[in-house]
Amino acid sequence: MTQAPESRPAITSLLAGVTKDDIRRDPFPHIVIRDALPQELYDALAKSMPTAEYIGERIGKPITSNERYNYMSEMVLGDPTMAQVWKDFVTYHSSPAFYEEFLDLFEEDLLANLPAAQERLGPLRDLRVGRRNRDDFETHDILMDCTAVINSAVTGKPSAYRGPHVDKPYKLFGGLFYMRLPEDDATGGDLVLYKYRTEAHKFYTSASEYGDNRFDIDPQYVEEVTTVPYANNTLVMYPINRLALHGVSVRSLTQHQRRFIALVGDLQHPLFDLAL
Repeated sequence: MTQAPESRPAITSLLAGVTKDDIRRDPFPHIVIRDALPQELYDALAKSMPTAEYIGERIGKPITSNERYNYMSEMVLGDPTMAQVWKDFVTYHSSPAFYEEFLDLFEEDLLANLPAAQERLGPLRDLRVGRRNRDDFETHDILMDCTAVINSAVTGKPSAYRGPHVDKPYKLFGGLFYMRLPEDDATGGDLVLYKYRTEAHKFYTSASEYGDNRFDIDPQYVEEVTTVPYANNTLVMYPINRLALHGVSVRSLTQHQRRFIALVGDLQHPLFDLAL
């Protein structure tokens, strides 16, 4: 008797059913979608999400307090132990179809804040979409990724993984899909959205583990506008520009890991300049 293949939930886009009416514009265009995935699909992903220890072992990164561990799409797809539901999910969310969904929502806002984008890139809907770590900029214009991310347990003292900053200017969009554990009783780890206090401000750079620069800003130059709670099955997504200031609130001491999926679209060259 042949055993039936294991059933798994159908992949649903994180943007399924999201419309322009869902866009919030204060302090910059973004969406916050609660219960973004059907429960069956969310549960299947949550149950089989890798831990910081699993990722750290495979990328050769030791476990330290409140550090970030990334398991990118190509790593998920090349890992025979990862659940098929994860492979299906990252394949769709790093695809041309998902990029089109992003544009359906945010193209007007993106161009309003980056009017030179089409002059530099050409029509946004004509960009050749590839996947990060599989394709390159010789044959593609934007490289997508859907990354499983863990912030490790917070030990020693409470801390914020990262304060106010703007994502790297060569990224077209950012997305965070939170997958908080039900037993996670820590406080903090929420997403804080900011605006500039004045036009006079200055970013400082620090090297990332990928060899490029991060752009952070001293808290004295910004003020909090709103906080998006770190809650399970919650999506936050936004086009990236110099107004898209955000950070992570201080997380209490905890043995629980902070879990989310990061959605990105990388360009070869930056679309704006944060040097003022």
